[in-house]
Amino acid sequence: MDDHGPPTTWQARLGAIPAGAYGREDVLEAEIEHVFKSSWLCVGFIEDLKNHNDFITFQVGPHSIVVQNFKGELKAFRNVCSHRFSRIQTEPRGNRRLQCPYHAWLYDAEGIPRGIPDNETAFGLTEADRASLALKAYALETCGHFVFVRMKDDGPGLRGFLGQVYDELVHSCETCPERVDNLTLDVACNWKTGVENGIEAYHFPSVHKDSFADVLETDVRMNSYGPHCTHEGRLTEKSRHWWDTVAARARLKTSDRHRDYISFLIFPNVVTTFTAGAFFTFQMLVPASATTMRITSTGWLAEGAGPARAGVIASLKAFSAQVRAEDKAISEAAQRGVGEAGIGRAAILGEVDNRIRHFQRTYAARMELANV
Repeated sequence: MDDHGPPTTWQARLGAIPAGAYGREDVLEAEIEHVFKSSWLCVGFIEDLKNHNDFITFQVGPHSIVVQNFKGELKAFRNVCSHRFSRIQTEPRGNRRLQCPYHAWLYDAEGIPRGIPDNETAFGLTEADRASLALKAYALETCGHFVFVRMKDDGPGLRGFLGQVYDELVHSCETCPERVDNLTLDVACNWKTGVENGIEAYHFPSVHKDSFADVLETDVRMNSYGPHCTHEGRLTEKSRHWWDTVAARARLKTSDRHRDYISFLIFPNVVTTFTAGAFFTFQMLVPASATTMRITSTGWLAEGAGPARAGVIASLKAFSAQVRAEDKAISEAAQRGVGEAGIGRAAILGEVDNRIRHFQRTYAARMELANV
């Protein structure tokens, strides 16, 4: 910045994350350590873990987490065998024992290897040895439909981490009990690029002119809840009419708490929306590398009945797929731009970018990158 005078208007509006932080592997390594490991991360859905030996896996950067159902009790571990470091569960979800596919080491609910083929002749491991070879365990809690894991040992419980967002999440899940949509997208952009696209409405008229621009009025308001934040807005007259008609025809049991639209950012990487008191979406944006991420987007609908419900679900799935495709294309274009060599400075953040500013300041406090 020029030292010979006061900053220009745009210089005073610079964000807290420099452009170079959106594509460097060393930055991602620091993010995993300081942002992701210390946060409660949503890793999947209770609906996929109902039965004994049901499991899900979750990948964040180079780290794989497994959540396993042991006779009704959910446990989370690092998904790496203590023997020769193979992945233990190799699919996103399924039903099988917590047993390494490589050499068949079998783990119990404490992560201790109880079944070791040829132990007496090949290893001679004692009970103390087995206990010392237990899998790394992670803290696990649930809220509504969702399973959360914290990789670091110390930190607040899930309710303390989420604050007021905890009750909002419970309410959304109780109002919308049925998962009606599940979409996974691999996107060629840094996870922060994806999050920032997901938490601002400024791009709606240009990127979503044939989709989301018809849903939400432009007078969006932000509230912050610790590291998390929301934006709230009014549905357009067209969207309000559609939802009123749909609610009547499908006999939806809607909520009166949020009759229009609210979107939550659950720091660092979950973006939710709750529309017309009837439809709840939950997106996890997870880094795969410094320049790629995976979005898992689910949609949940209020209870209802009648033949019209199937048509409503089909319409919502088609709409969500269109919006996600539009977001994928623009996020990849934004990533190509931010990756240009020599930019250096941070982005310009106007009043319409207030949620991005809140996200970046929270991120910078964790990373101490504000002056990089």
